Amino acid sequence: MELSTAQLAEYRERGFLLLPDLLRPEEAEVLRAAMPALTDRDAPQVRREAPGGPPKIVYAPHADSAAYAAAARLPRVLRPVEQLLGEPAWLYQGRINLKVPFAGDAWSWHQDFTAWHRNDGMPRPHAVMTAVFLHDCTVANGPLLVIPGSHSDDLDTILDREADVEGYKAERVTVETLARLAERGGIVDLRGRAGSVAFIHPTLLHGSAANMTPWARSILYLNYSAASNRTRRSHRPWFMNDVDAAPLAPGDDDALMPRRAA
Repeated sequence: MELSTAQLAEYRERGFLLLPDLLRPEEAEVLRAAMPALTDRDAPQVRREAPGGPPKIVYAPHADSAAYAAAARLPRVLRPVEQLLGEPAWLYQGRINLKVPFAGDAWSWHQDFTAWHRNDGMPRPHAVMTAVFLHDCTVANGPLLVIPGSHSDDLDTILDREADVEGYKAERVTVETLARLAERGGIVDLRGRAGSVAFIHPTLLHGSAANMTPWARSILYLNYSAASNRTRRSHRPWFMNDVDAAPLAPGDDDALMPRRAA
């Protein structure tokens, strides 16, 4: 698929573009069915709040699951990313963020690029966060919140507004900065059925509240970078910073249909 001129302009202006139902319901179900094999492991890619607790993040699902590898190469996903970047893309990082029923924790306001830049040496925010909704994201179960227009390509602006802290528990951005940007752009909750996809600029300020419902809320993040924007360090594990910057070739757009994924 090709993004329209209006959609490209919306992404540039707001810092994100939400496409409802980009994946079919049965394709989202294939991805959900592949989740237990990834989440139930005792592996370094699976991050938990506490030993024995529910998983919070599963890194590099595309390396261990044919279904997730196929999702990363779907032309419906990859071609819009290439349009937004203006060049071929490579998959810098893939992960599933999980909010399990009644226990899914909150994520403070942050911008992902600062971690990529400080930890992995990604030179510029010439990248796209692609959020694939694996479950329905509703107003109740901790949807992703974004501040439209809060993105920037200026490194000094990006780095100055966020403290150099580890993890996501500490508030990274001052409340004064958040209030100023929210007054200007508002706050939008990204809601949609499973299979909806949001393309997000990596410096857009975002966060989410805890999941206090009996319904799971999981999002697959496929974080693509432009082929010209390779990371310069590799001290983080491979599953957080894949230094293989070979551009991805698009796959079969029907690869996730049940008859094919099986």
